[in-house]
Amino acid sequence: MFNGTAVLIDPEKGNGVATFTESCDNQNVVTANVVLNQPIVLTGTDTLAIYAKGNSTPMISVSASGPAGITINKFGGTSAIGCVQSGEEISLTRSPGGPLGTLLLVLGQGTIAPS
Repeated sequence: MFNGTAVLIDPEKGNGVATFTESCDNQNVVTANVVLNQPIVLTGTDTLAIYAKGNSTPMISVSASGPAGITINKFGGTSAIGCVQSGEEISLTRSPGGPLGTLLLVLGQGTIAPS
């Protein structure tokens, strides 16, 4: 079993934006969570996601639930890519979704360390 954590730092401002944690069991079932330092409002088709470096599939993500928007303080779930190992880099991204769904804004980056 591996438990990992990463502090996600804004690459432009240098301040912490979130804390990521993961719990990997022996059957490769991975639960991952992100706790944001400041809430983020998602509207329309906005999406927040965690990506591991070199992998085009989001590990976990959360999307807006409608035009009124939703305030996100934390999100998590079962990892779609398995366990991210110690020393690997991850990114917290935001996408406007829809026709611009491939546009990813990097909000924070960090490196997984054992917890």
